[in-house]
Amino acid sequence: MKTLLKILGGIGIILILNFLINLVFVSKNDGKNFLESYIKSSEKKKVKVDLTFFQGMNSSVSFFKGTAFFKGLYGNTSDITFKDHLSNRYFKLMRFDPFGEQFSLAQSGKIDNKELIVKVDPLQYNDKTFGTKENPILVFWYEGANEKLMTDIRTDEKDKDGFYINKDVQLSPTEEEYRYNVEQYLTYVMPKEEFKKRFEN
Repeated sequence: MKTLLKILGGIGIILILNFLINLVFVSKNDGKNFLESYIKSSEKKKVKVDLTFFQGMNSSVSFFKGTAFFKGLYGNTSDITFKDHLSNRYFKLMRFDPFGEQFSLAQSGKIDNKELIVKVDPLQYNDKTFGTKENPILVFWYEGANEKLMTDIRTDEKDKDGFYINKDVQLSPTEEEYRYNVEQYLTYVMPKEEFKKRFEN
């Protein structure tokens, strides 16, 4: 009985310490509560992608999400910035893992010189300080303007010869991924001061 109590006490201490670490060291916004507001205010725009290379075109963001039994949990993005032929402004496609890791390479080869419909934050789109290489307009969802964009990915299934099976899937973000991308951005990536100014004031 005493041994069991010691074990339970030890687990309790670990959980409390883990909670305190997350409380003190994890910097995050209340993105979940403002997810619907952000999505409802977003607007669709047509762009034509120019993937002419420039320094900083491909980028990523890594952020600390918390700890679980003292193991750090991190999030990452796979981003690509492109020039829009129609407006001559720059946009950044941000896809959060696991979606970014899965689709970023295929995405680069499929969207060049394509017309896309993108969802953007009108506050960014109408602000002329956005749309430069250094400060692009953020995009968390897009689709082909004239065609459905597809790609093939490897599955965990194997054929009778032991080779992994590939399948065709939608390249552009699904509604589920779109909501996930926005929530992750609002919660972990958007600067705190910008978040407070936008949603809490």
